[in-house]
Amino acid sequence: MIVLTGATGGVGRAVATALAERGAHLVLTARDGEALEAVATMVRERGGRAVAHPCDLRDQQAVAELAERILAEDGVPEAVLNLAGHCVHRDLEATFGRPHDLVRLTGTNLLGPAALILALLAPMCAAGRGRIVAVTSASTRIPAPGWAAYGASKAGLDSWLRAIRPQAEAQGVGVAIVELPLVATSMATPTYGSSPRGALEPSQAAARVLRALDSRRTLVSPPWSRLGAVLSQAAPALTARAAGAGSRVAQRLSRRETGSGSGSLR
Repeated sequence: MIVLTGATGGVGRAVATALAERGAHLVLTARDGEALEAVATMVRERGGRAVAHPCDLRDQQAVAELAERILAEDGVPEAVLNLAGHCVHRDLEATFGRPHDLVRLTGTNLLGPAALILALLAPMCAAGRGRIVAVTSASTRIPAPGWAAYGASKAGLDSWLRAIRPQAEAQGVGVAIVELPLVATSMATPTYGSSPRGALEPSQAAARVLRALDSRRTLVSPPWSRLGAVLSQAAPALTARAAGAGSRVAQRLSRRETGSGSGSLR
């Protein structure tokens, strides 16, 4: 049985589709119960098994209850795939007086996923098997102006997973991080348009998640992201300015091609 968070998003639905075609047994979770049930129905129609458990990962009590329900009704997971995520793009001046952005993003991108993973990891370690795969972002280790809250929340999850990995692996549970670049999903549309140049399609992003699930790899990441991480440590201010400039150019190109405005990203 595989637990999949963020199952109603573009990449989450693509992962659910691919696993359904393998005949997998999925426990799906996301905030929108109606959309979640539609994904579960799709999984069943494609040969898989699926149950839908709606949950807002920002609600710690709801997360604890979700974990208890999964363990009681579905058993110990073979894998937990964390694809849940939310992003807001705001320049510094637009963040003044908005500390709730940090609270909201941290709840969705770090605290909720970590709480669910911890609750499910304990019985997985006791069983001596399983795999945790979490999607962060290729920009996680390259801080860029405008993406402060998003980058911080995703980097927090990334750092936490790297820290628990050695001890989890010693108990038989592998931990993999998938750093995705820009993906053409509804989350990216407000900032980069519906068909951003150079973005992955959801099915391509899903293939990277499945690569992490199926292998013993601990990191699936674009080469430029790993290089950027090195440069960010060597010249943090210069790298941040360059990353911010690159993001602004990408947004201008997207708006020129699609006429879209700016807002949220993947």
